[in-house]
Amino acid sequence: MNLATLFGSLVNVTLVGILLGAGLPALFALGVRFAHAPVAADGTTTGSASAFGKIAASICFAIIIIAIIAGILWVTKATIYQYMGFDIFGTEAD
Repeated sequence: MNLATLFGSLVNVTLVGILLGAGLPALFALGVRFAHAPVAADGTTTGSASAFGKIAASICFAIIIIAIIAGILWVTKATIYQYMGFDIFGTEAD
């Protein structure tokens, strides 16, 4: 392993860590913000969230749910392959 390969791997791990470590919570906060009803100056809500806000919030939450399911499957991929013989990500070698 040379220094360029090591540095490239370090950059990849750092980028994925930033994306998943800060990106998913930020996406959740954005989804909550989209789903929130507008608030008047006196603190009362002025109705419900707009149609765009509801759709955008649903998309944000769907991405988060998919990421969580993919993470659980990634962690359990060897066990799933061992007991069911199903290679989810194509990473288990025979």
